Amino acid sequence: MKNTPCAYLFCAVALLGLPLVSVSAPAAVDEEISPAVLKKYDVNQDGSLDESEKAAWRADKEKSSATREARHAADLARYDVNQDGKLNPEERAAKKAEAEKTRAEKQAARDARKAGRAAAAEAKKLARYDRNQDGKLDEAELAVAKADEETRRAAAEKRKAARAAAKQAPLAAKPVPEPEDDIPPASGHE
Repeated sequence: MKNTPCAYLFCAVALLGLPLVSVSAPAAVDEEISPAVLKKYDVNQDGSLDESEKAAWRADKEKSSATREARHAADLARYDVNQDGKLNPEERAAKKAEAEKTRAEKQAARDARKAGRAAAAEAKKLARYDRNQDGKLDEAELAVAKADEETRRAAAEKRKAARAAAKQAPLAAKPVPEPEDDIPPASGHE
């Protein structure tokens, strides 16, 4: 068999065409959409993402990617001591130590705010229920405070139940549309 230029051309196109087909084939297939993504972006709740919903999803993905890249660049600027463009184990350890320090400081601030609120609540409770002004609540004063707390809790539960009933009332009050099959056909021949 004689090899002709067409045979070489055909082989070259076939060999070059296969990688192009395999690279472009996954691009033609829609991205796998997780249930969480569907729940967040399926505005019309039809079970799939239309083009505008996909555009919103892509925009959020791009925004997340840009945020991630900006955070990485900031980390490099702050922790990359040797300026090699990546964080080595020592630099990552410094970043982790600083993050833990910041986390501990935030937790201490939350604990301090919580303790301050508890102290304020206790002072308010003493001011309201300490009838004998001895700086502590005796059994009778505690009983009054507990009864008031139960009354407030019961009233809050009653309000919560009323709100829930109010939310359910419009749903129950909506009339159910009658099926269209029950409507006789409109004809002039009766």
